[in-house]
Amino acid sequence: MIKYNINIKPEPEDESELIGQNQSEKIDKFDGVTFTRGPMHINHFYEISKCGVNALRVYQYIRTIQGLKYAGKTENSHLPIKVDNKKLYEWFGVGSSKKWEALNKLADRNIIELIRGGKGRLPTVRIILAKKRLN
Repeated sequence: MIKYNINIKPEPEDESELIGQNQSEKIDKFDGVTFTRGPMHINHFYEISKCGVNALRVYQYIRTIQGLKYAGKTENSHLPIKVDNKKLYEWFGVGSSKKWEALNKLADRNIIELIRGGKGRLPTVRIILAKKRLN
């Protein structure tokens, strides 16, 4: 028997309540997420595993946020997200310094596209690795 521990806060009835909120406040309604939403491609898993376990955890966080933010049946692994320190630590146990170490390793290997937001800003990440192994 599989149990999921997920507490979803109710959606606001009016879209005007979401205006002015940043991305992390919108995703706060997904407290207690304990799963990865969206497909994990085996090629991605293999290439990212070469960068260490924290890189795999960051990848899992990226795919979870993409699945929650861009819900639907369309493929969303190439869409950008912002990597939040608080949720990354709570959900997957990766601290801020390890996050940057993993992001830099993944960016150096051309697995992700990393756009730094500047000092005190969240980085934007997009997966650019091919879904199939290209000889």
